[in-house]
Amino acid sequence: MKIFDSNKNLLALVVKKDEIKEGVNFATSNDEEFQIGSFKLEKGTTIENHIHLNQNRNVTKTSEALVVFEGELEVSIYDSEKNFIKKIIANEGDTICLLSGGHGIKINKDCKFVEIKQGPYVEEEDKIRF
Repeated sequence: MKIFDSNKNLLALVVKKDEIKEGVNFATSNDEEFQIGSFKLEKGTTIENHIHLNQNRNVTKTSEALVVFEGELEVSIYDSEKNFIKKIIANEGDTICLLSGGHGIKINKDCKFVEIKQGPYVEEEDKIRF
């Protein structure tokens, strides 16, 4: 599921565990600063050995992904002007990729999750609380 603001800017992507399709499926376009894909592959499938080469990239925002292992969390999505857009519930096995705008997280059930984001990260320079 893709979540957009009123100007059609992509704010977030949600990958529900039960909606992952066969094969390799990238939800982001190749020009996004942060990439997310889902994989549902058969036993014995091999992904070729590979190395990601060093690249100079111009990254203008800090995107992040939340991967829920247990429990339930609720993510409130906001646009860049801090206007509320939508609430998303994420359960075990779900992933939310936050690409732009703002967000808040509420833990609805005891929860284990991982957050992945670009670095280096300097909280005083990278975050505004509202």
